[in-house]
Amino acid sequence: MLRFSRQLLFTAPKPDILCCCNSTSSKSTGYSHTVLLPKTKFPLRVEGQKLVAKDRNVHKVAGFDSLYDWQRSNLKGPEYIIHDGPPYANGNPHMGHAINKILKDIILRYKILDKKQVYYVPGWDCHGLPIELKALSGNKDADPVEIRNKARTFADKTIAQQKDTFRSWGVIGDWDHHYETKHVSYIENQLKQFLKLYENGYIFRDVKPIYWSPSSRTALAEAELEYNEKHKSPSVYARVLIKDIPQVPQFNGKKIYGIFWTTTPWTLPSNQAVCYNNSLSYCIIKKPEEEEKDLYIIAADLLEAFCSTVNCNYQLLGVHSGDMLKDATYFHPIYKEQVCKFLHSSHATNAKGTGLVHAAPAHGPDDFLVGMLHKMKIVDVVSDEGLYKSEAGEPFAGKYVLTEGNETVIEYLRDDLIHKSDLTHSYPYDWRTKKPVIIKASKQWFIDTDRIKDRAAQLLDTVKIQPQIRSEMYRKVMINQLQKRPYWCISRQRKWGVPIPVFYHHQTKEPLINQNIIDHLCAKLQENGSDFWWQLPQNQLLPPEYSDKAKDYIKGEDILDIWFDSGISWSYLFNDSQVADLYLEGVDQFTGWFQSSLITSTALRDRCPFKEILVHGFAVDEKGEKMSKSLGNVVDPVDVVLGGKAGQNAYGVDVLRWWVACHANQTTMASVSTNILNQSKDEVQKIRSILRFAISALSDYQYDEEDFQHTRLVDRYILHLLYQIHGKIKSHIESHNFHQINFLLIPLLVNQISALYFTSIKDRLYCEPASSVSRRSAQYTLFQLYFALSEMVGGILPHLVEESYSYLPQKSDRTFFTSPRPLPRKLWTNTEIEKVMEVILNIRNAINQNSGEESALKLDIKVELAAPEYHTLQPYFAFNQDIMDILQVASIGICQNTSSDETIKVSASKSHKLNCPRCRLCRSNAENQLCPRCQIIVEDFDVNKNINIKNV
Repeated sequence: MLRFSRQLLFTAPKPDILCCCNSTSSKSTGYSHTVLLPKTKFPLRVEGQKLVAKDRNVHKVAGFDSLYDWQRSNLKGPEYIIHDGPPYANGNPHMGHAINKILKDIILRYKILDKKQVYYVPGWDCHGLPIELKALSGNKDADPVEIRNKARTFADKTIAQQKDTFRSWGVIGDWDHHYETKHVSYIENQLKQFLKLYENGYIFRDVKPIYWSPSSRTALAEAELEYNEKHKSPSVYARVLIKDIPQVPQFNGKKIYGIFWTTTPWTLPSNQAVCYNNSLSYCIIKKPEEEEKDLYIIAADLLEAFCSTVNCNYQLLGVHSGDMLKDATYFHPIYKEQVCKFLHSSHATNAKGTGLVHAAPAHGPDDFLVGMLHKMKIVDVVSDEGLYKSEAGEPFAGKYVLTEGNETVIEYLRDDLIHKSDLTHSYPYDWRTKKPVIIKASKQWFIDTDRIKDRAAQLLDTVKIQPQIRSEMYRKVMINQLQKRPYWCISRQRKWGVPIPVFYHHQTKEPLINQNIIDHLCAKLQENGSDFWWQLPQNQLLPPEYSDKAKDYIKGEDILDIWFDSGISWSYLFNDSQVADLYLEGVDQFTGWFQSSLITSTALRDRCPFKEILVHGFAVDEKGEKMSKSLGNVVDPVDVVLGGKAGQNAYGVDVLRWWVACHANQTTMASVSTNILNQSKDEVQKIRSILRFAISALSDYQYDEEDFQHTRLVDRYILHLLYQIHGKIKSHIESHNFHQINFLLIPLLVNQISALYFTSIKDRLYCEPASSVSRRSAQYTLFQLYFALSEMVGGILPHLVEESYSYLPQKSDRTFFTSPRPLPRKLWTNTEIEKVMEVILNIRNAINQNSGEESALKLDIKVELAAPEYHTLQPYFAFNQDIMDILQVASIGICQNTSSDETIKVSASKSHKLNCPRCRLCRSNAENQLCPRCQIIVEDFDVNKNINIKNV
């Protein structure tokens, strides 16, 4: 590329270039009728409510609502598929919606401009607790059908609002056939896919510890958690009295304790074992005081850290292998009469604590595995509300485990409490209620992800993940999430959702589900709607062949996890061989929709549901803080577009879209503020100004490809630059690097197009005869510039492009997106012109530095060039007028510098010529006398015969 000086790169566009209709205001009115003034009704600026009205009119007139159907009928495949991760139908559109939907639309529109057929069916995730809680409105005992009706009404209202807003942003798609997870047809597909997974052994029912939300009274999946980094838990070191250590008989008759560490003392009533590790060494210690006779066991590697924590230098009496605790027993820390066992487990480590781990199989995954291995009956004394059950006994029953429950257990430990402090750490919270969760054993439905995860990770290796800079990090995050997830709990204890279509035997509790039942239920679903499971009596839910046995069964009360709801969406829209080209969502979906989609698609068809994942950022304020109503820093995208309260400016749709493309595409945090929006507005205005100048100069142009043969030096230079930048931008579009369009395009428009090219061709456009070769060559270039620029920004700024196209004299009777249009061609590539222009522009810089306050248009310039520059420019000396137009000088003389080492030496003198009253250039021999060129044009001017001028 060219190497321009700092002065040129930061030359601002001249006001008369961007306001082209005023550019000849200084010309004498005596000759104004002979000047070809620019002509267009395309406004230079549209602001405020006029901008809002303009956007709506463009949307209607340019057929935004019909573009999707048009491309499905007129463009050929293979189609490009974006699968819509369904937004939640729970509230007003926000900046996250704007980022997501607009990015998808930008990609779709660029594909259409590239004559590719696209497939995009928008969707909504309709079920879930937030909507149900709004439907309940504090009435916990509401009838299920009443809850569902209220929830449905709320979701419908939200979907209608979001849909209208998304469409108003110019987002195209199959809106008339969008999908909702509450649609009858969607639910039918979900029931059928559930059966397939069940029959293939991927879905099972079992008692396992799962994340449980006492505040929501339902099981939660990992993706439904958010972690509070400031949560405080009690950090407790306590002891259990050992009853027997058969492997070390010399301790018989002596009091010896095992010390354990826990941050969940509330789980101690459910304690069923203490785990040690055979591979660790354990030591016997005692307090230093002589009167202290009690002995303690702790992992040898953790003794120093333990002594530091409890501020006591215990004496080391001996070190033994982990085998010392084989077959050892202890008295329960709460229920002293109970005797429990020490058990080996690899999850007892020397990373922290004491190397002895209190195990409550009902409240921990590792603990649960220990319980299963040793065939324990799981003890769970905690209710769904997070309260101790009566079985916990006094003084625990009825207390909330995470608060007074913890306190009561610690108080109950009394003499067995060695040390207590508070630990601030990351702890899982219910993402909806913002309250802490617990781990609790419960009989739930699960997907066996342990069986799926290795194949899913293998399939993920073939997926392209964007942004490229974080690709491998994101891939590792998703694989790690898969690998650490042995099962996925898919049952929820709510009413607003899809029922798990299973019946249970009254006595055996065995589940009943088969193809006949699912077919029967799907028929009832079609007949009665999505509330059928709660409306119909049980004898109607079971097929006729079970009429005699209906009383032996009871229908299930659980619904499916909403991540299963949305994760199965690919199976509703695509056949088994179809794969989406792109999934585009926020980074949080690596533990959510990306993962649930991958798991279900792997299990059901051994295929990844997406070829590529694109991750976008989250909207934050200018300080990088998350937006929240409490902080008062929420930026509403609707207010950005339409104008908000307190006189907030209406930026229009395209400024919002430009912000999304330039600032929210491939960053993790998308900052939005008044300053950034104003910057986006200025950039869109620059593009508008360039398009307007081109349109205004084309009012009398009849396109002819032959005009390319007559293009001048600066024309060919601009065409060369257009071809080069079009190729780069096309590459960035293909890789979704839309922010790079801004970095490449705006400097080109400001420096090379506006400040250089438009300045250099004004005289040709306005003062040459209408049909002159030089004027038509400039118009040819402007014609190509208009289409190249419109195509490069069309996917991002469709309202501006369609609005400008409606004013283009050469437009077809269709819209920009549906019309044939010229594209930059390799024929324009001209590296020789690039080298020549580099020399000329360096001369231009030197003139600007030496002209002082005097306008260069009034100066005669002499230039001495070093030999390489001179020989580069020499073949173009015949195009002296071209060079003068570029340099904007009265005259130019160029020679080779043989007397010094200077590359460029410039001398200037005031021209002896005077301003021509028609073209305003220093070309006249006398005051108020036309220059020779203008004299000929005026003498030959005939308004009645010159059709071009007559039309102007």
